[in-house]
Amino acid sequence: MAQSVVGLGLASPPVQLSNTVNAISQKFIVPVLGDNVFKPSPVFWALTREGKRFGAGELIFPEIYQEELPGGAYYGDQLLDTSVVDSVQPANQQWKPYRQPVVIPITDIILNRGGSNNLDIIKAKFQTASGSFLQKLSRALWHTSPQNTSLDVDDLNSWVVSTTNTIAGINRSSSANAWWLAATPVSGSAGALTSAIAEPGYQSVTWGYDEPDLFVMNRTSYAAFKGNFVGLIRFGQGMQDDEALQVGFRNHFLFNNAVTVADYFATANQAMLLNSKYIFPVFHEADYFNVDPFLKPSNQRVLVSCMYLTWNLSCISPRMNVAFTSIT
Repeated sequence: MAQSVVGLGLASPPVQLSNTVNAISQKFIVPVLGDNVFKPSPVFWALTREGKRFGAGELIFPEIYQEELPGGAYYGDQLLDTSVVDSVQPANQQWKPYRQPVVIPITDIILNRGGSNNLDIIKAKFQTASGSFLQKLSRALWHTSPQNTSLDVDDLNSWVVSTTNTIAGINRSSSANAWWLAATPVSGSAGALTSAIAEPGYQSVTWGYDEPDLFVMNRTSYAAFKGNFVGLIRFGQGMQDDEALQVGFRNHFLFNNAVTVADYFATANQAMLLNSKYIFPVFHEADYFNVDPFLKPSNQRVLVSCMYLTWNLSCISPRMNVAFTSIT
């Protein structure tokens, strides 16, 4: 006996005449795409949550790299130093263009014309393409394969972890450019991340009231770090459900003033304290998720469109961020 259609078929039981019913039954297709592939990056959200930064032309920002020493106390007719000091160096990044194609056979569009419960194939393909595009951007933020080529953006590891690379045109391996380094990475000595390890790193990037606002790590390190604070949870009144015992944090918790999050894309055995005022994505205002109209190639019966984005990850003050390495 022939089996029912996989996916849209009717199971047996409860249907006994499966072939007959499959031939005459209407199908209800849930009009929502179920996501079983894509993984969001909370860091991508956090770095843009206060608004997206747009730019155009050349991606360049001036950096004060030294104090202008002329000045200070003087008396009477003392000869004053009026030396000219050039204390600004330009940091120059390259814009990085990205694309995500949307390709649909015309025959599929024709055969997909069904009732009101059917998913529109063009809508479904665009939703899938949007999710796929976001995955590429999230991987690029962390330099994760295959978004780890020279064509990809300057990633978080390049800005915060690396100490001998050249970024934005400035060579960090030169002692003269030590001002262009992030804070000295803190080693966890192959142990779990604890408050005792995190606090010195936090203070190294805190300047008065200017503090990091994001503490990010992978899920394994997050679970270990969170375990240091679960004992501080107060049980009893004030819980969301008085009949249930709350044994974890309902929301992301703060370490000092930094929201602590686990990111699927974060590098293993590593954490970062970031200050989103100084490290953020910059998007080209003339190429921000532009979408081409559908075109048909001359030798194929398909429709082709494409989404485009030009951007890069900028850090105008690397010293405001610090990495934790060799943690579990």
